[in-house]
Amino acid sequence: MGKAQAHIYLKPANEVLHKALRVNNAITTTSPKHSIQGAQPMLRVLLNKFPSFIGHAGSRISRRYNEDTYSINLLKLPATGAEMNCLKNKNIDNKEEVWHNELPLKKNILNLSVFDGHGGDRVSKLLASELHNRIIDTYPSKAAFFALLKQYKDNVGGEYWDRIYEKRDTYYKKFIASCNTKEEQVLFKSGKASESGPRMIFDKWGNIIDKTSLLNENERLRLFMSFLKLDFTECCGYEQEPSMSERTEAKFSSGSTASSVFITSYDEADSFDESFFVNPQGLLKLVVTQVGDAKIILCDKNGIAHSLTKVHHPTSLRESRRLGGNFQTDSFGDTRFLNNFSNTRSFGDRVGKKDGLSAEPDIYSYLIGSSMSLPHSEITKLQFGGDECFICLVTDGVSDLLTDQEIVDLITSTVNNRGLKTASPQYVADEVIKYIAAIANRDADNSTCLVLRLPNWGNWPVIDRTGRSREEKLMMSSQGGSERLNV
Repeated sequence: MGKAQAHIYLKPANEVLHKALRVNNAITTTSPKHSIQGAQPMLRVLLNKFPSFIGHAGSRISRRYNEDTYSINLLKLPATGAEMNCLKNKNIDNKEEVWHNELPLKKNILNLSVFDGHGGDRVSKLLASELHNRIIDTYPSKAAFFALLKQYKDNVGGEYWDRIYEKRDTYYKKFIASCNTKEEQVLFKSGKASESGPRMIFDKWGNIIDKTSLLNENERLRLFMSFLKLDFTECCGYEQEPSMSERTEAKFSSGSTASSVFITSYDEADSFDESFFVNPQGLLKLVVTQVGDAKIILCDKNGIAHSLTKVHHPTSLRESRRLGGNFQTDSFGDTRFLNNFSNTRSFGDRVGKKDGLSAEPDIYSYLIGSSMSLPHSEITKLQFGGDECFICLVTDGVSDLLTDQEIVDLITSTVNNRGLKTASPQYVADEVIKYIAAIANRDADNSTCLVLRLPNWGNWPVIDRTGRSREEKLMMSSQGGSERLNV
């Protein structure tokens, strides 16, 4: 069994201090208040109170209630080698029991997620409290995954799940066994794999780095199983109330999107330290999962915004092919799925499950971080050129009013104007929400913004590419406010 925690332990900067303390036996390894590794004194820091590295802010804006939620956690899992040995060892009668009880938890993964609820906040709150726990508690097994798909076929029903279960071997091979998390090619290249650039990168010592195979089969399977199982059992309640009725439909009518990032060191040994992301010296694995339309944006070293996901909207050709129709246009000209839903994937929304309104995640993987260990000729092979500055997660209350580049420029210009000491990730997350509140109309949606600092924070060019458009939006909103007052 893995472990999730909302805090990390930081090593003190003064190495001389704890050398002296060890000599004097002033601190023992059994003192949880001071040490978790050897005899070093440690500082316990809550991740949601770590403003210099993680910022988070949200507001109901113009809505009566705020149905957005988010979570920030450190996931602790077994090292890859130990995990694979357990999964493949045929001499162990109960491998799942060994998995849960005996494997040492060494690998640390930083997880940030945003959840945009609709029809109520039941599902979004459930995801914020439980999704990360389901991920770490899931024992990845092909047989268990097929059994879960059969539950969908038998309990949810519908042609969509009948088709998936009938072609489950093909489905497993395409999305889990053989995909190598190459979903990022959907964003940049639509042709053959070779067209998206060289897969291999060589570091200064001649070691090969594979930038498009950052998750193994069991890691992908864990994500699929945890997402679908939580949606089936808790969000839609099929285990508690398998039959459909008016009461059941009303009870499980709400839903939520879910967009998450998972960051760990490319060199797994570096991730054994809980504070690996505070000052990483090497490359980082960035894994992104997407269900719905919340946006995840990366700012590169040049201050350019990059969208890390594709939203699941009825206007998407890919989603149209997956679902085979059931799209309608409402009175405002917006395309809807099943005449009601603006997203084609979500947690909850039980009434749409049989038609494919599923929680199947899209999985994207990227190689980011410090390029110090790479020869200059290899740096261009990184997806974003290395030395990225920050990652921003926003719900559609933000992304509907600002473009990706406007969001990035709002953050970078705030830091440029206020200075690094003042404009921390927490400060700029608050500023994004304040700006949205300033330009929002009376129908504006809930807004949430999370900002994760990367090692190159603050080293972008001093240029504001979208300052004029953001200023125009402020002017238009103020004029609209004046007109409403005059009326």
